[in-house]
Amino acid sequence: MKNITKILAVIGLLALTSCDFFLQKPDTTGNVDRDAVFSSKKNAEAALMSCYSNALVHGLPGGLGYTHGTLGAISGEINRGASWHGTYFIAQQGLNVNGAGSDATDSANGSSAGSENWAKNWSVIRQCFIVKENIDKVADMSQDDKDVIKAEVTALIAYRYMGMFYRYGGVPVVTRSFEASDDLTAGRVSLEETLQYILDLCDEAHAGLPAKWDAANTGRMTQGVVLAIKARALMYAARPLFNRATPYLDFGENNNLICFGNADKERWNDAIEANEAVLTWAAANGVSLINTGDAFKDYATATSTPGNKEVILAFKNNSTSQDYSTYVFLYNNCSAYWTWNRFDNGESGVLSNHIKYYYKKDGSEMKWPVYGNQTPRSGAEWIENVADLEPRALADIKFAGHDAMNNTGDTKWTSLGWGRNGYDGKIGMGDAFPNSVGGSDKGQLSGERTKFYYKAGSRTWFEFPLFRLAETYLNLAEAYNEYGNSGKALENLNKVHQRAGLPAVTETNQSKLREIIQREKFIEFFGENHKYFDVKHWMREDIGDGICGGSMRAFTFNIKAGATWPYDKSTIDTWWETEYYQAFWSPAMYLEPFPQSEVNKGTITQNPGY
Repeated sequence: MKNITKILAVIGLLALTSCDFFLQKPDTTGNVDRDAVFSSKKNAEAALMSCYSNALVHGLPGGLGYTHGTLGAISGEINRGASWHGTYFIAQQGLNVNGAGSDATDSANGSSAGSENWAKNWSVIRQCFIVKENIDKVADMSQDDKDVIKAEVTALIAYRYMGMFYRYGGVPVVTRSFEASDDLTAGRVSLEETLQYILDLCDEAHAGLPAKWDAANTGRMTQGVVLAIKARALMYAARPLFNRATPYLDFGENNNLICFGNADKERWNDAIEANEAVLTWAAANGVSLINTGDAFKDYATATSTPGNKEVILAFKNNSTSQDYSTYVFLYNNCSAYWTWNRFDNGESGVLSNHIKYYYKKDGSEMKWPVYGNQTPRSGAEWIENVADLEPRALADIKFAGHDAMNNTGDTKWTSLGWGRNGYDGKIGMGDAFPNSVGGSDKGQLSGERTKFYYKAGSRTWFEFPLFRLAETYLNLAEAYNEYGNSGKALENLNKVHQRAGLPAVTETNQSKLREIIQREKFIEFFGENHKYFDVKHWMREDIGDGICGGSMRAFTFNIKAGATWPYDKSTIDTWWETEYYQAFWSPAMYLEPFPQSEVNKGTITQNPGY
């Protein structure tokens, strides 16, 4: 595999950088050879922690083919980003085989394409295999500890392959580390073979991992994590993008790289069994949905509090560095929360496309403005609407003119203190109905993200949840509904829906219930990197109409005469919905492209449409 030649053989052995922030493990610094890495338990554990930090950043800033922004910026959750962001280029022009514009990571040599960095997969996988193949050399480590580490890196490889599976379809299968002298010319294998490899890796890892770790080792792979990896992979295998007789675009003799070649209902049953296994593990190991009856607190805790009992696996990074060395900075770097005057704050503002998914707190539908069809609404109605939203909305978003409700009483999180230092002078101001967002294309739009920061105070870092038990319940709701068991679908859906303080869903019509379940996932996993992949694998008919493409909209506001900036909610005179931009969508974008420079080598077959 020629792309692997470049990535896996030339990069050398393990480049171990300081990783003391990751799981609080010892670190080593500098480039070291294999004998040095595996000469001591300390060095070997540092190598393992480096594998964790590099593998689990997949899909987060720093692990993408572009540096700035998040996947929510290209799936209708938040604004596309600043004009120099990779997300901006994707929103405007679509996924590109040569990377995402000027913000692409290493696009000059083709390591990135679309929203993914293809090269990083292989450097991480090689790093994991080197640990697996050499850990037995460590003299001052017990065999039991060595065997667990082998299982951990196997699980990390499975995690990375799971991500490639739903991003690309069939990919090359690598079963060991490679040297420069090896034959590295293997190409992509079928979708079925790729899935089977993931399942085999999960089974192997499960056999060697503990059911749970003690508190000092929270964040390491467990049997529950590999069950969750297996369950998520099987969900994507069952969804209609892959589970079909013919692919989304004809790929000729390569159709088996992007679809299974048949639509098999039993794939949903496989997904049910895998997700039920996660619940069985969770019940035996103290992992459960947080539901004390306080809907706001429960959801905010589940998404924000490090080490809470709902999280199966999180990306453990508590660095406070406000520079490009951390994914947290890159996640928030256009947020007023992080540094209000560093960038154009509103470039990560929440779109009204997303806000309209939330229910009223009584479970009914909110009446929102509709772009182009209504006259401006009164500021009083904006205040009423926000007050009437379900608790998840108030935990996720600091709405225009309001305090951040997940840090009540903290002056840093009030409307006037937002972002530590206050507002840019034009945030949220509209100029004229209905066609202006105002402020020279800046502003927090309808609001700014506060998810992950419940009771955070001055804390800037957060632990990104990679698997929460809420996903398992909603996976089961989806899979049972598709398998024809609406009763079990509702049972699992309502675990999450009612935890949010909403009345039970009773709909049994399969297509209507499908819409409700998908909406629940949009709300519950806002900002958690689910939507971008889910909507493509669901093949939603409206994917190009306000989700990954089409009209991206925001609420905008005019302030009462004589009011000064910054404003609070009482100064809002009128508000309406305006179109912010039109995002690009093409059916080719159901799967990610491979870098054209790799395709040109004649080994990797490009996905259709690129």
